[in-house]
Order: sequence, then structure tokens, then C-alpha cells
Amino acid sequence: MYKKISEIKSVSKGYSLEGSMLTYQSGSKIFQYDIVSEKEIFDPHVESDFKGLVRIDDVLIGISGSGYAFFDSQLATVKSVTIENPVCDFSIYNEKLIVVRTDYDYSLFLSRQGIQDIFLDKVIWEADFGENIRVESNIAFTVSLKGIGRRDLECGEVKWSVEMASGKYLPELVGADNNIVVFCFKGLDKVVAFNIETGEVKWEIQIFARGLCIDKTKGLLHQMLVNYAAYDLMTGELKDNYQNFPYFESVGIGSQRSNYILEGSHILTTDQKKGVIGAFNTVTHEFDWVHKEEGVSFPPPTPIIYRNPYLLVYDNLGTLHVFEKECM
Repeated sequence: MYKKISEIKSVSKGYSLEGSMLTYQSGSKIFQYDIVSEKEIFDPHVESDFKGLVRIDDVLIGISGSGYAFFDSQLATVKSVTIENPVCDFSIYNEKLIVVRTDYDYSLFLSRQGIQDIFLDKVIWEADFGENIRVESNIAFTVSLKGIGRRDLECGEVKWSVEMASGKYLPELVGADNNIVVFCFKGLDKVVAFNIETGEVKWEIQIFARGLCIDKTKGLLHQMLVNYAAYDLMTGELKDNYQNFPYFESVGIGSQRSNYILEGSHILTTDQKKGVIGAFNTVTHEFDWVHKEEGVSFPPPTPIIYRNPYLLVYDNLGTLHVFEKECM
């Protein structure tokens, strides 16, 4: 299904792909690499270690833990900004907003987060102490040990707030679709779906709360971890349950599968201990494609990226493996 066409060594984690143009940092330089022509186009020297590279129109924005920089179409630095508040999330929302930590209460061991406008160079609103900001589809939510809330992304206005114990771990945002937002509560082995507009609890199920991903095409909540399962996104009803750990081990993908993406009817997933990546068919419950890299592993914190027809997988040694989907 996929053929390996390139590998690039010594790549920082903040890389992005637009069409066939791969932008990444290696050491103190930023490169633009055309996958089709296999040519590196630019290599300017930079001072920051960027954890995120985001292209908005003709501007490339690099996000580091301490600030951000703007580059023009030739990758010349237009502006570089160092900020007082550490960056918490290396994504950009509404093409201008990032999540930063604005304060920390050392007596209570609670942090405070806010939303910063990278063009105004200032924090435009803050959440309460102990609340972490999570953003999905440009909708802002807050999570704390006391519950879930929704805020207006642009001004911080509270839309709704639901008190709900989460144990010793903060609730984790899984995703949102069709007016439903899903959070998992790892400490309680619970997954809860809320109405995005009202905060009403739509459903709640007791499952091992990891390895979850929303399928917006099929209206399903997939779970790929020790085995595979799928739930109806609107009701939480179990729709599929495939448990065959010996089969997954025989393929070479047995130690973890929480780092995965959806591509049609396939789940593209890896093993964290061995350099194995595969395409699991959610209909037939078989791997239609498996690829192995010797001497490396694919750690779960680094996300897999798929932009049709290119698949990017990052290994533990800092090498980016580039695959292209083959025509069937």
C-alpha cells in the first residue's frame, strides 16, 4: 500500500507537510524539501529550537517553548519574538492564537494558562488556576481535576462548565465532531461525551480510557490499544470488538498502538519497541500492509502524519521516514 521513498536524518520534531513540500529543522537550520524533486530548497540559519512549524498562506511560523518567528516565502526571517510566558501547545489556532502558561502557584502546585495572540504579542485571556486549555477545531475547552468547561476562543467567555471528578489525572480531549466532544478520564477508566453547545452529558462508558480517535467520516470512536474496538460516536454503543492479541504480536505490532491515524478504512499504527508500522483494516481485522525498519523504534509521543499521498513516521534516532501511497 505504501512504498518508502526517502529518509531524512537529524530532523527536529517540529516538521510540517504542505502538498509535496516538507519543512523541517535540523540543527540550527530550516530546510524546505520537495519530496517529488528530492531537492532541498532553502536552508537559513536560525537560533531557536522550533517544536512546531506552521504555514499560513505565504508565511512560515516557527513556534518554540520561549517564542515564535515569522519567515517569508524565501524563508528569510521577518520577525522574531521572545515571550515571557512559556508556550504550552505548539499548534496555532484561528491562524493567530497559541496556548501559554501565564502563572504558577508554587504553594498549590497549580499552573495558569492563557491564550496569546502572536500578532499582537500579548495574552488576550486567561483560564483559572488549575485549568488547562485544550483546543479542538478552533473551539476552546478547559480541563481540571474538578471538571470540564467550554470557553470562547477569542475572548475567554465561559460558555458552560460541568463539575465532574477526574481522579488524579486531568481529563484528556479526544476530539469533537457533529456537536459532540469526547473526553477520557484515565484515572477512572471512563470516557464521556458532551454536547458542545450546552455541556449536557450525552453518554458515558466504562472502558480503558486510552488509544481513542474519532472517525468523522463514519461517526465512530475507534480504540486501538491492546486490541481493536469501535463505538458509535452519538450513543457510545459498542459497534465492533476484535480481540486477538496473538495476531497483533505475530505481525510485530504488540507493545502499543495509541499513536495512530485514520486513513479511510485503515488505521496506520506503529510498535513503540520495534520499528514496525502497518495498516490495519478495520473491516477485515487484518493488516493489509506492514513495514519494518531495523535498529529503530517509533515512540508514541511523536505523531504520525498523513497528507495524501505521503505518510511520515519519525523514529527514536531523529530520522524521518517518508512513504508514498501506491495506486491500487
